[in-house]
Amino acid sequence: GLTAYVGLTRIAEIKEGDVVFVSGAAGAVGSAVGQFARHLGASRVIGSAGSEEKVARLKELGFDAAINYREGDLVGQLRQAAPEGIDVYFDNVGGDHLEAAIGRMNTFGRVALCGAIAQYNDTQQPAAPRNLALAIGKCLTLRGFVLGQYLDVAGEFRERMAPLIASGEVQYDVTTRHGIEAMPQAFLELFTGGNTGKMVVEM
Repeated sequence: GLTAYVGLTRIAEIKEGDVVFVSGAAGAVGSAVGQFARHLGASRVIGSAGSEEKVARLKELGFDAAINYREGDLVGQLRQAAPEGIDVYFDNVGGDHLEAAIGRMNTFGRVALCGAIAQYNDTQQPAAPRNLALAIGKCLTLRGFVLGQYLDVAGEFRERMAPLIASGEVQYDVTTRHGIEAMPQAFLELFTGGNTGKMVVEM
């Protein structure tokens, strides 16, 4: 939750009325981003996930639109989901998602670079984003971050967001595997979309 909050407030500097797109939206961070964005004044929240079940879950969590990137034509799906463009992109994936988002960003859009799971295990140079030059004309801000540099925000986060979690207005999912022997496979599932929400291995 703190990662999501820092990315939205300190890195992307979310504003009232922003259209927000988050990739890896069914994961622990991504699902929090979408829900927090709504409470922080976003006018529209869009998420990307890798199955119809996850897309349905995102809509249950209050996302206005959700994309199943495995269906292909990510650019076309994002254009349909964000016809007025995107102001904030919270990036957990990198690669083709970052490229598609850059293409839909509005002038002075902000990108919070949190993860690049699409290329963590690549053995070749990533092909995307090939349209990075668009960031110049659109006056975009692309800013990476790691949570450890922003731990001073924890108190503010608890004050503003913890009541929403306690009341159930913000929900979270946990995918559980059992036993130490399940740990390697559980870790690998993080890269293939095997989890919804936080992946936990119970010992």
